[in-house]
Amino acid sequence: MADPRTGLGKARETARNASSDIRRRLGVFLSSDAFRLVRAGGLGWVLAGIGFAAGLLLVITDFLHISYVTTITASCSDFADPKLRDSCLTIGHESHHWGFVVLGLFVMVMTFGAVVGGSRPAAVALLVAGVVGLGITLLHDLPNTAKKGEIGVAFARAKAHKGAGFWVELVASALAIGAGAFIVVRRPEPLGPKLRLARGGGEAAPEAGEPASA
Repeated sequence: MADPRTGLGKARETARNASSDIRRRLGVFLSSDAFRLVRAGGLGWVLAGIGFAAGLLLVITDFLHISYVTTITASCSDFADPKLRDSCLTIGHESHHWGFVVLGLFVMVMTFGAVVGGSRPAAVALLVAGVVGLGITLLHDLPNTAKKGEIGVAFARAKAHKGAGFWVELVASALAIGAGAFIVVRRPEPLGPKLRLARGGGEAAPEAGEPASA
C-alpha cells in the first residue's frame, strides 16, 4: 500500500513548481517591452480607451433601436399594414441619416489627435462632438421616443418606449464630453512621446512642476 505522505509530498512539489513557473512568467512580462509601454502610457491609455469607446458606441447607435411602440395585443412584426410597422420601430440610422456613424468616426480621430498627439484643438473638437451628440440625443431623439405615430391612432392603449440605442448614444456622448473636457482642462502629457521613449528604453520627461530625477 502506497504511503499517503509520498503522494502529499509530490503534490507539494508540483504546487511549488507551478508557483515558481508563474513567478518566472510574471517577471518576464513585467520586464517586457509590452508592459513598459503600458506603464509609460498611464492616464493616456485610460483617456484613449474612453474616447475610442465613445466613438465606437456612437457608430453602433445607428444600428440599434432608438424607440419602439407596443400594444397589448400585437408586436411590431404582427402588423400587416406597412405604415404601422414603419411607425412601430425607429432604428438609429433612420433617425440620424447615418450621422452618428460619421460623428463616431470623428470622435475616434479626434481622440487619437488629442491623446496621442497632444493636440489641444483636437481635444476641443472631441468635446464639441460630444456636445453635438448629446444635443441630438436630448433635443431630437428624446421627444421622438414619446411619439406613438400611426399605432397611437389605431390603438388607444399603445405605449412608446426608449430603445437601447437611445441609452447607448446618451452614454457615448457623455463619455466624449468627459474625455474632451478633461484633456482641455488638465492638458495631460501626450501619449505619443511617452511611447517612443518607452520603446527606446528611456524615461518620459517629468510633468510640469515635477523635479527631474537625478
